[in-house]
Amino acid sequence: MKTLIIIPTYNEQENIANLIESLRNLKISNLEILVVDDSSPDGTGDIVTHESKKPGLAIHLLTQTTKGGLGKAYANGFQWAIKHDYTHVISMDADFSHDPKYVPEMLKVDENVGIVIGSRYIKGGGIVGWDTKRYLNSYGANIVTRIALGLKPKDVTAGYKRYTREFLESIDYKHIIASGYAFQVEMIYEAQNYGFSIVEIPIIFADRRVGQSKISGELKRSAKVVWKLTKKREGVRQFIKFCIVGAINTIVDWAFYAIFKTFIGSSTQTLKQIAKACSFVIAATSSYIMNRKWTFRSTDNQILKQAIKFIAISVGGLVINNSVFYLITSPKFLHLADILGLISGTAIATFWNFFGNRKWTFKED
Repeated sequence: MKTLIIIPTYNEQENIANLIESLRNLKISNLEILVVDDSSPDGTGDIVTHESKKPGLAIHLLTQTTKGGLGKAYANGFQWAIKHDYTHVISMDADFSHDPKYVPEMLKVDENVGIVIGSRYIKGGGIVGWDTKRYLNSYGANIVTRIALGLKPKDVTAGYKRYTREFLESIDYKHIIASGYAFQVEMIYEAQNYGFSIVEIPIIFADRRVGQSKISGELKRSAKVVWKLTKKREGVRQFIKFCIVGAINTIVDWAFYAIFKTFIGSSTQTLKQIAKACSFVIAATSSYIMNRKWTFRSTDNQILKQAIKFIAISVGGLVINNSVFYLITSPKFLHLADILGLISGTAIATFWNFFGNRKWTFKED
């Protein structure tokens, strides 16, 4: 195992020498350091050059001519690592928030694991030095990101990671979206999408000791990146299409409900329920055709079998839709306006229909 620790820097002259010395004191064989510096005006690069002349640990400096941000620094560092034949890469902040003592723990994990995350949010992990507001912002953003992107790890915004060469070679660096801290999220997203294994080990994250934080304004920029990644997810695209189809057929449903109610009558709750059931059947048929052709682009030739599954899901949706409609509009219960029953029943049935059809009816083998 030949490992490279990549440390992006910008104005870290108060930290970088001490961090390098701490890593040097680990005395780990086949371990080297690459500092990717964004042309720091405080002389960080000069300090790294000075440290590189000392014995005991190979230190490399990659100077970027412009301040490209954390993501760009790591992308360039990863490609440098691939070019120089490292088998593993560890990403680490320069401000001691990532304690060097965890490096040996990361290297102990099976070398075939795609990404090893130094996690703050699993048992044994934690954060020190943050106030409640910053902790809640970070933890909340982490949860929202996990849900939006369907990510399995507990700490998807962590920056302390170990990567395999195989994973780094799988990345299309020209199409990386994030330039800032959201790069960390994008790497987890890419690893999970391409089937690389991910393992978390607990770490205690400590707020920076000295120097100025670079996190200002990152929350908004990261949110934009997460939204862009969310739109790339197949399930999200399908749900958006499904909702469009649903919106069209909701109009069909409501229009036919009004027509049937006119001809059948609406003097009793029973007649209203019959009208609602008839309109729902017509809308469901239209929905099946549109979802098969557009939303899920199904190529399954067993159309009859598929249609039966769709009908089964639709019947479930019909029961849910009518039950909600009944609870809301019936004098025995809430006795509210028909429009509220229509909206509520349609919304709940939509979620049922989407997930049922995605996981069963139109599931690709």
